[in-house]
Amino acid sequence: MTQDILYKQIAVFFRSLADENRLKILVNLSEGEKSVSEIVEQTGLSQPLISHHLKELKHSLIVKTERKGSFVFYELTEPTIVDLLKLTNQFVMELSEKNSSFFSSENKLNLPFPVMMKRMSKILNQSLKEK
Repeated sequence: MTQDILYKQIAVFFRSLADENRLKILVNLSEGEKSVSEIVEQTGLSQPLISHHLKELKHSLIVKTERKGSFVFYELTEPTIVDLLKLTNQFVMELSEKNSSFFSSENKLNLPFPVMMKRMSKILNQSLKEK
């Protein structure tokens, strides 16, 4: 019975990540806390869409909020989510290499996840150099 609850919690968590726009938001938040307007500007997504996805990510306990004056800022609750995304990206890339018929070689680099993760790796490398 307890295992069933764990499986359900894990499934809910992964469902919250199973959206390209949410992944874009998470990559953006990997740079640090941001307001909705900053996320809109940096992702190119609409404000209502960002707000909807942030609400879902907050409900899933992946992001948290902090009010500063009239602005609400969002940040990751656990920075290790970035590690999970990097690991997932590596796994997807390995799958695509092993199963080349699944992705054509010209589309491999245009997949949303690898492009997004490339940006994330750059951001993480910059933050590590700053420390």
